[in-house]
Amino acid sequence: MKTNETRKFAKMISVVCLTCMSVSLLAACTGKTETPAGQPAAGTPAKPLELQIMMIQQGAEPPKKDSPIQKKIEEYTNTKLDIIWVPGAGTAYDDKVSATNASGKLPDVMLIRKTKESAMLNAQMSGMYWDLTPFIKDTKNLSKMNPVAVKNASVSGKLYGIPRERVLARYGMIFRKDWLDNLGLQTPKTADDIYNVAKAFTLNDPDKDGKNNTTGIQEDATMELLKQLTIYNGGPNGWGLKDGKITPDFLYPEFKKSLDLYKKMVSEKLISPDFPIAKKYDYFNQGKAGMYFSVIDDGATRHLDMIKANPKVVVDVAENFDGPQGQKVRGTVGYDSLIVIPKSSVTTEAKMKQVLAFLDKLGDEEMLTLLNNGIEGTDYKVENGATKRVDGSQLSGEFVNLRWGDQYGGIKITKNAIETKIDKMFADNKGIAVNDLSAALLSDTNTEKGVDLKKAITDAQTKFALGELDDKGWSDAVDKWVKGGGDKIMEEFTADYNKNGK
Repeated sequence: MKTNETRKFAKMISVVCLTCMSVSLLAACTGKTETPAGQPAAGTPAKPLELQIMMIQQGAEPPKKDSPIQKKIEEYTNTKLDIIWVPGAGTAYDDKVSATNASGKLPDVMLIRKTKESAMLNAQMSGMYWDLTPFIKDTKNLSKMNPVAVKNASVSGKLYGIPRERVLARYGMIFRKDWLDNLGLQTPKTADDIYNVAKAFTLNDPDKDGKNNTTGIQEDATMELLKQLTIYNGGPNGWGLKDGKITPDFLYPEFKKSLDLYKKMVSEKLISPDFPIAKKYDYFNQGKAGMYFSVIDDGATRHLDMIKANPKVVVDVAENFDGPQGQKVRGTVGYDSLIVIPKSSVTTEAKMKQVLAFLDKLGDEEMLTLLNNGIEGTDYKVENGATKRVDGSQLSGEFVNLRWGDQYGGIKITKNAIETKIDKMFADNKGIAVNDLSAALLSDTNTEKGVDLKKAITDAQTKFALGELDDKGWSDAVDKWVKGGGDKIMEEFTADYNKNGK
């Protein structure tokens, strides 16, 4: 090589080296590193993550494929979503989940319910879904999930999906405040007050129509009042810890005291005797019953037609009842279902982390605003500092079912008086919510026999309340439960509690 050519070549190499050094120094200064293989270079838009999701549909019609809500989600999370909406009426959704699991052809993301019942429990424990426990701590939003929800959704300390969080202190009483006012009564504060007000609502013409046509309490086959009375009287929520042993509520004296009061109210027709077949809300909405017991947010949503038809109707709610152990509220388990990532479709840890990152982004404030409230200008508007729902808007509609996180996150819609009161009770009473200790526990016997054993006890308590079973009959039903496998369930729950549940 000639001398001049050699010098030119050396100069070119120097320029290249200096350029490379400059790029490296720039990367070091800006904190950016070389893009890993298989990912786009810095500044290049990443290809959207394609995800197929199976989700419950609670309305009559599924969202349209070109839904602006879905487009907003896709834009924010850089995804392309194929959402399979499955009707949730009856057992339709759960049947579809079971069929999908059996087929082996699962979506990338799926909602599962009844997570501690046999089929879904086996699906989790068999390794059908990713165990997300080791990865949650590295996420921005999922790492802040409600610990009660996480504990109760876990199986032997492992979390096989993202729990869709729900308010803890959610149960209480919904009642006709105008009836109370008509009779000059105060909101009940104790179990005895509930009885006395129910009696007045039944006998004293609370609606002032001159007819004997009202009942104190609306109940149905769930016997929700009995569950809440047990807690007000100092008993557990479903299952509690008694003498170091996980024990069902019906083995507590507080339960029998509550059951006796319940029977008394049925015999005096303060509770309609047809409660085992009555439809929830019907008597209340027809103006025939003065109170019922449920999640208190029902008070803000379930009676709008009745109020519209009769402006004199005033619906109110209450949660704080005094008892021997102070005020207690029947709590939820903190979640209602799991969003799982099936292993058959998401086959690598790298892909699973991408899916997890998508779910984590749904907990960002921007996404919570969208999922809770819809699109500004279309579903809600901000005027004079107040955020109001647009008349006729369904907010985000079915897409709210994608939300796992804070149902009150994002921009807050300005609420009416009862909605504001309910939110305050939810916040104020979460510390006195009584949790069902069995929610986080496993028992092979319970998985095998628990549903049938529970049905036998429920049937017995219904018959007792109706006067078809006396004290001995009730005692015999409890003994049969214990000897039929209940003793093993208590033993196995207690062992799991000592190992994983504390």
